[in-house]
Amino acid sequence: MELGEWLSRGLSLTWRYKSLWLFGVLAALGTGAPRLSGNFNFSFRTSTPPQPLPPGFPEAVRRWLEQNWPLVLLAILGLIAFSLLLQLLALWAQGALILGAGEAAAGRSPQLGFLGRQAVARFLRLIGIMIVLGAPGFLLTLILILGLVGGTLLLFLARQEGARIAGLLLALLAFFLALGCLLLLAAVMHLWSRLALRAALLEDLPWIAALRRGLQLGLRRIGALLLTWLVLDVGVLGVTEFLLSFLSVIPLLLWTGAALAIFFGRGGPVEVSTMFRFGIALIAGVLCLVLLSRALMAPIITYAETVWTLAYRAWAGLPAGSAIRED
Repeated sequence: MELGEWLSRGLSLTWRYKSLWLFGVLAALGTGAPRLSGNFNFSFRTSTPPQPLPPGFPEAVRRWLEQNWPLVLLAILGLIAFSLLLQLLALWAQGALILGAGEAAAGRSPQLGFLGRQAVARFLRLIGIMIVLGAPGFLLTLILILGLVGGTLLLFLARQEGARIAGLLLALLAFFLALGCLLLLAAVMHLWSRLALRAALLEDLPWIAALRRGLQLGLRRIGALLLTWLVLDVGVLGVTEFLLSFLSVIPLLLWTGAALAIFFGRGGPVEVSTMFRFGIALIAGVLCLVLLSRALMAPIITYAETVWTLAYRAWAGLPAGSAIRED
């Protein structure tokens, strides 16, 4: 079965088993909020424009931060923990989605409860795979950040203008080289994870064996692997994400304009409580927009995971009726 057949059959299975879209919604949460693209000049006019910040406003904000810094720190830690839990939920949903696509490809109707339990039973393997494959990128990013900070400090310490210019050019060159290496590494690890996750789920392999199996299949099928990645991840997923990001600008601007009209349309001095309510309204609108965009991405992600599963089954030579072993 070639890529064209996988694409056609994946579309048929995705439309037939719409119950898998539930896992697609949860898996989409791990892909992040839509990226807002393009340059937009948005102006909002009111009959009486809001006045500048009152003279004591910055000092009031500073005092509030000094008095409530534990609350701010707790909020930051809570956001980090929530983001981590969201990523784990998305990873579990991706595992269940891969198992469901495998069941559908084998000619059986996927059962959501069974798929969820099997994904939980193999969850530690998935975490191990993603930690191993994500560690190199994390270390390279850390080195890149440290290099930027160190280079900036050296530029400020340089006394001669010529030395600063030469240092700036070298820093920019090093930055773009490191960024290129980071993007290349991310692409390689992404493809490796596509195969390793399916090896752990569909062939029931331990995470180390799944990493080895994914690497072997990737090297053996490098041409077909790159073609599938270009069509699915770059073409289907990438283009859809870009379109959703582009279209999400319009409702975001409308929501921001409405919030500005409600909270600042009457003019007058800007109060801390008014800015706080405006921020809450803006965050609520962004969250609704994110949830809507993730729901729209659910069938696309389900389709991509199904096609990748069909490709893996063909590359690994799995029998047509191979079943998921119950633990």
